[in-house]
Amino acid sequence: MEDMNFSIELKCLFCDSVLKGDPEAELSSGDMVECQECRELNDYDALIDIASEEGKERVAEVAVSEIEKMLKKAFK
Repeated sequence: MEDMNFSIELKCLFCDSVLKGDPEAELSSGDMVECQECRELNDYDALIDIASEEGKERVAEVAVSEIEKMLKKAFK
């Protein structure tokens, strides 16, 4: 199995645009992140929760795919 890296972008909870900001800025729980597109404030904790769930879903999809490949090879 190859080394797999995932990148999850934080998206605005209101307009679904990718959030952009200063990469050097350190955000923490309770911070609000302004969307550059719609100017709405997004709760940092909610953004992280959604990104975490998306990451878990991606990993699960890849895991199922890899297991299916292994099983097909095993039963050839």
